[in-house]
Amino acid sequence: MREFAQNGSWTTGAHGSAGEAHTGWSAPSTRRLFLSIYPPLAGGVVILLVLVWQWQVETLHHELDTMATASVEEQERLLENKLDYVVADVLTLSRQNELRRYLEGGDALLLESIAREYSARLRYSGLYQQIRLLDVQGRERVRVELGADGETRITTGGRDAEVWRDAGALALGANEIYVSALDLDLVQGRIARPFVPTLRLATPVVDAAGRNRGLIVIHYLAGRLLQRLEDVGRGNPARPMLVNCAGYWLLAPEAEMRWGFMLPERAHQRMQQRFPRVWREMTRVDRGEVRTAAGFFAFHRVEPLRVDYPVHSAPCGGTVAAVSPLQWYTLAFVPRAHYERAAMTPTVIIGLLGLLLLGVLAAAVQSMVALYVNRRAQLRQLERMARTDALTGMANRIAFEERARLEIERAARHRRCFALCVIDLDGFKAINDTQGHLAGDAVLGFVAGVLQGQLRTTSGDLAGRIGGDEFGLLLTELPGPEAARAILEDIRRLIAEGDWGGQRVSASIGAALYPQDARHLTELFQLADAAMYRAKSAGKDRVVLTDAAAPGGA
Repeated sequence: MREFAQNGSWTTGAHGSAGEAHTGWSAPSTRRLFLSIYPPLAGGVVILLVLVWQWQVETLHHELDTMATASVEEQERLLENKLDYVVADVLTLSRQNELRRYLEGGDALLLESIAREYSARLRYSGLYQQIRLLDVQGRERVRVELGADGETRITTGGRDAEVWRDAGALALGANEIYVSALDLDLVQGRIARPFVPTLRLATPVVDAAGRNRGLIVIHYLAGRLLQRLEDVGRGNPARPMLVNCAGYWLLAPEAEMRWGFMLPERAHQRMQQRFPRVWREMTRVDRGEVRTAAGFFAFHRVEPLRVDYPVHSAPCGGTVAAVSPLQWYTLAFVPRAHYERAAMTPTVIIGLLGLLLLGVLAAAVQSMVALYVNRRAQLRQLERMARTDALTGMANRIAFEERARLEIERAARHRRCFALCVIDLDGFKAINDTQGHLAGDAVLGFVAGVLQGQLRTTSGDLAGRIGGDEFGLLLTELPGPEAARAILEDIRRLIAEGDWGGQRVSASIGAALYPQDARHLTELFQLADAAMYRAKSAGKDRVVLTDAAAPGGA
């Protein structure tokens, strides 16, 4: 056996007696001291590891919960206002000039003109399967549909077509919108194969006397929208779902769970039957989270269509008599197996680490914790340094360009305008050369303060230092170029008011607008830079917008 000698070194059994005689320690005394020190430390290590394991598992579980919640919010964002432009199209077509003349005179030749406009709308949208004009009995007068070959087919006249099956829509008044349930398209009374998820939006056709003369119906191809929702879950343990207000799946992790209200063999695939507790909570509140034996659910109740017109919908088998918005439920589901796998990793790692720590006791634990905390602090500090200009505390070029890219995506999504501005200081080099770098730093700090002071708190404006004496500015949610010019003129004036020991600094400012001038970051920067150099060439201390943003470029 090994024995612990008085000098702290290890001796083997061959010299054990000599060691004991020299030190006065007996083998039982050594063991008793070892046993009196080791168990408390070992117990502390075990307790610590158990607590660390519990914290790590809870953290991983919380991350999974957060992924599910974020997935639901992303699905809700994807659904937001996605049907508004379909409503705009159906209302526009109901007021078509050729259609009004047809209602007044009944000239069947006008149906060809009506059909051509329907064909153009269908072809350019890329999201419609059919556009139809129905008479007051619900029979087709014009049908334009997209064929499998990508070409549009037009049918007009007294074709003996089937009657519009959502008959309640025929009773709606002017400017009222009917939205069908999201279901599968039917061909001659049978479900089309492969499945074609479809929404039908309709509005009445009203003549000059205010009489209801039929319907305009657009068949919206919802498959692309469902695909975008499904893409949210790719590479993510949170599986996206979309459920109608009757509890049937429109989108589910398993294809066999979908469309139970149309496929008799899947009629049992409903939230009420598979996850009754979750369904009860969904019908009680608009959004929430439920943990079950199967896994974790996060859900939101959403209304994908919000317009200023009365919207009628009967997605759950009800009547169309009252105004009722189209409602779905977006869900994200994390199966229990993911939580078990998440707990397995810390269990194995901490178990092995525990065996190691029981050999080296508390010192090793303390070293590892100190190393971990120090490393995290260093990483956070490096992240801050990588995104912040050290002199002014503003965003640096990297952070500014990242934000500009995000603003392009946001502006494209919400159809908004923003300005990317480049500001170059006039006279800065003279101050730097004559008064020194400290004075130059003071000028840069002053300009940074002016820019930060002019940022609007109600929008997402951002200022950053993108070069030596060059600054960048994002002005978001602008109504037009003149709003940008007014803000930039204030900035130019405030910068010019500074006095630096008898020397003055002014600003040459160039700006480009999205989407009027360009839709890509590189082009916006190039246009803004060019406008800034035009400002310098024109005498400095001025604001120049690009030619597309303002006539004359200034």
